[in-house]
Amino acid sequence: HVDWPKHLPIMYSFWSSMLLGEQSYVGNPFQKHMGLPIDSLHFRQWLVLFNATVSQYFEGAVAEEALSRAATIAAVFQHRLGLGTDRP
Repeated sequence: HVDWPKHLPIMYSFWSSMLLGEQSYVGNPFQKHMGLPIDSLHFRQWLVLFNATVSQYFEGAVAEEALSRAATIAAVFQHRLGLGTDRP
């Protein structure tokens, strides 16, 4: 279960910091996710949804950077969790 009203502002802050230099995100995203019951299929589905959303609503260099960073984050998290990297 995800508390979306609580989680979405954190996600917005994270991506604004990553892509726009806002420096509004404070936290450790890997640490927050490492105890969750997730596997490589979760990361694959997340990337499919993330890529589709970015591609539908955004274009240009920042959108391409978002797609690239999401793929890197998914790969790093999977590696650190001891999972195979299953990219779409």
